[in-house]
Order: sequence, then structure tokens, then C-alpha cells
Amino acid sequence: MAGSSEKVPIASAGPEDLQHFMPPAYSAVAVKPAATGRLLKAGIAVLIAGALLLLLGAVGAFYFWNNNEKHVYNVHYSMSINGKVEEGSMEIDTANNMERFSTGSGAEEAVEVHDFEIGITGIRFSGGEKCYIKTQVKARLPGVETLNKESMTFNLEDEVMPAKFEDDLIWVAADTPLSDSAFLSNKIKDLCGDLPIFWLRPTYSTGKQSRRPARRQAAAAVEEEEDVEAEFNPENPYQRGLEGEQGNMNIDPMLDHQGVCCAECRRSYTHCQRICEPLGGYHPWPYHYRGCRVACRVIMPCNWWVARILGLV
Repeated sequence: MAGSSEKVPIASAGPEDLQHFMPPAYSAVAVKPAATGRLLKAGIAVLIAGALLLLLGAVGAFYFWNNNEKHVYNVHYSMSINGKVEEGSMEIDTANNMERFSTGSGAEEAVEVHDFEIGITGIRFSGGEKCYIKTQVKARLPGVETLNKESMTFNLEDEVMPAKFEDDLIWVAADTPLSDSAFLSNKIKDLCGDLPIFWLRPTYSTGKQSRRPARRQAAAAVEEEEDVEAEFNPENPYQRGLEGEQGNMNIDPMLDHQGVCCAECRRSYTHCQRICEPLGGYHPWPYHYRGCRVACRVIMPCNWWVARILGLV
């Protein structure tokens, strides 16, 4: 039958004949690599997004570092402690509302941190096995954002400042360490690290508290030794205020009250304190402490402090 189509058995069909038995969806059609192209585009988009995130992170980190630097003020100075000249530094960080003082170097370094936010002072000695804390006033340091970066480091090393002690006052550590440090800020915790923290309690050798603060005593002693006329500079705005000129700066008395600076001082000086260990056992006064070490900080005149911090000089 010439008009009838001849059926080909599937078993004997060749590759060309199989296309007649397959659904249209499975017919041999050239497949385009669409999935590969989409993956490639997605990968490129991810790389571009990652690069943008890295760029934004770098810009943000630079801005944070630059902005934080504008709130930090450094002072370097030299002091004489028991006839030995030591180097010291003061860092005023208004962004974190704290001051940091460092005395000496190496194994003899003492670091003191004033956290005005919570009203706690932390003290640590290099190589020591303890960290110490004591209370202080709470305050808010004035901002230093008006300063230029070039003027944020000031050296007082050309003059060796005498170290003044409050002879009647000795700070003695508590017998047992602090059991709960949750109230401490990260500034104090970073200073102490893993060391046990001990409260410091004031001990007066005379049996009563000194009537005059140590700042006033040290300032009076320093001023007796210097020639005021030789130190006075009429072009200096914070010294003009001492002479009662009109238009002088208004100094907030709370800066002196809070221990930030000294309103009655004409020049800076260093105030040192003795940190001692309890003797242990039966220890009647005055033989109840041992192993005293010294931590010092610089005290600036309030006129100088405000003028420098606010960028007026």
C-alpha cells in the first residue's frame, strides 16, 4: 500500500527517528546558558555591593577617628619626685568625659583615670597585682571641638614641676577585693583588666582631716617660691584675668570645685598621693600600712585650662 505510512518499530528506531516519539518540550532544541548568565550578573552585583560597603565603612571609620581626635587634648610635662625627674602626661577626653594621667615609664609607670561620668577614679601600677578605685565628684568636661588638631598637644617639659604631697593623707587599700564590679564603667574596667579591684580608703596620720584641700596647700607653697612679676605676661588672656582687667574670661567656679583645675593657682603643679597596702593582722596606728607607691597628676590653673581647652590661646 503505497499511500499508507510505514510504521517503524521503536526498538529499531535510530536517533533521528526518536524525535517523532518525544513530546515537543523534549525535542532537541539548542539550550541557551541563561542560568549561567544570571549567576554571573548576581555575582558581579554582590561584588559591587561589597566594595561599596567597604568604602562606606572606611569613610565612617575615618570620620569617627577624626571626630574623636578633636575631643582629645594631650599635655606632656616633667616633674621631680623625691629628687628624681619623671615624665608625665595628661589626656583630656571630653567625648568620653574622662581624664587620664600617666607618671613614669616601664615598670615604674602609674596610670590614673578619672571617670567624671560615674564619679570614680581608677589607679593602676605597672607590674602590680591590684587595681584601685576611689570616689570623686561627677562633672561634665567642657568640649574641645573648637581646637585645631595641631594645637591639641602641649608640652610643659621645659620646666620641671615640683611634686607636692599631702603629708597627712595616705590612701590604704581595703583588705578584700571588690565583689561586684557591675557599677564600674568600661573606662575603669579597661584600665584594670583582669586584676582584682580594691577600694581605697583615706587615712589621716594626724587623726583628723586636713582643713585645707591639698590643691590649696600646694598652690600656696609653689607661689611662695616664684617671682610673680617675672611670670606675668599682659598679652596672655588667662593671666589678664588674674589682674582684674575688664573683659576677662568668666571661669566657672564648678571647675575648681569638681577638681578639674585650680582657680587660685598662677602656674601648674603636680599633686601626688601615696597608695599603700594594708599591713594585715593586728596593726594599730600608725603601723597599719606598707608598700606605698606614688601616683601623680598635674593640676592646671583654671584660667590656663579654660583658655587652652576652649582654644583661646
